[in-house]
Amino acid sequence: MNFRNNGPISLLFAAAAIVAFVTPAANAQDRDRDWNVGLSGADSSVEVLSQEPPEYPGARVRRGQEGWARMAYVIAADGSATDPLIIDSSGGQAFEDMAREVTGDWRFAPLDTAVERSDNLVNIRWEIEKGRDKATSNFMRRYIRIVTHLRAEEYEEARSRVDSAHKIAGWNLYESTMLWLMTGRVEGAEGNLAGKLECYRRAHRLSEKIRLKREDRVELLEKIFELEYRFGQYAEALGTYAQLETFLGKSAMDEEIEALSAELRAKIDGNEAIAAQATIYNPCNCEAGEPLWYYKPARRTFSFANLSGNVTRFEARCESHRVQAAVETGKEWTLAPEWGSCRVFVFGDDGAAFEFVEHPTDAGDDAPTAAARDDVLDSRNRGERG
Repeated sequence: MNFRNNGPISLLFAAAAIVAFVTPAANAQDRDRDWNVGLSGADSSVEVLSQEPPEYPGARVRRGQEGWARMAYVIAADGSATDPLIIDSSGGQAFEDMAREVTGDWRFAPLDTAVERSDNLVNIRWEIEKGRDKATSNFMRRYIRIVTHLRAEEYEEARSRVDSAHKIAGWNLYESTMLWLMTGRVEGAEGNLAGKLECYRRAHRLSEKIRLKREDRVELLEKIFELEYRFGQYAEALGTYAQLETFLGKSAMDEEIEALSAELRAKIDGNEAIAAQATIYNPCNCEAGEPLWYYKPARRTFSFANLSGNVTRFEARCESHRVQAAVETGKEWTLAPEWGSCRVFVFGDDGAAFEFVEHPTDAGDDAPTAAARDDVLDSRNRGERG
């Protein structure tokens, strides 16, 4: 599938960056003084008593490194926040450690029942105000070299340079977005489409508050949709379709995407099992992360099949219930309707693969979808430091 005839995403970004976004790095004094940490989190019915953002790792802010993390957590019956789980991040372990650490200080109003509230997400952004949405000349030199190797089909050299770029501290979130887009290109050139999808997803999540050209963001979403469709991740693909519709409006949607979205809805509503192909990955691209795969199921009964590699356990976090168990093939689990919306997290070794099989709803069962709502994340910034 090729929904639009634009050039590769990474080259579009490179061209824009070379013309408009090259700037010298902020000096160390500026970095110490001019920074903030923002939270955007679950807009739930649970009253927030205290949810301060984490500190900015001192060594990282001095080097100009910006970070981002997406974290799931549980609100216990007494209102404490427990079991933080980093599910996506960029910038390295120091930011993840700060995110996990601050969770222990968060407090919410005690719940009316003794049942914990498990389906909570928060996005955390560590940003240096000076130089935001710009790429340094140092980054652009590295970026252009990678582009050159890809265009020449010198994939080993491109891989070496992109890995080297990830190891260097000091990238802002704009640069990190570009780097993850380029990493996705390298993964695709190597034939690892699962890796390409995760890199593109991370680039999109990172760029949510970064000024990107509308056409670049639309093209990125279209490529994510294409890969989600290819891997049978229908619930995620429909979520991506909804974002595209927000940007374009229904009348301007690509006709092929429109047709595929209708096909996906029919399959989800049908009487056949649907199987999403899944690959476990390390969310922080560092040794300290816990490899996982997570999904918002469209149906309430699921099983696992065709395991390849070490897939160990799963955890379903729902609005009012949590299920944890070892992964077993040939066994089905059902998320009760009264548990509300859910997300399923699967753990194992980085690179392990499996099929996440969603089974049709029994005839006459009008239980609502299990899929977690996309609107649990909002744009509110709760607390800024500077």
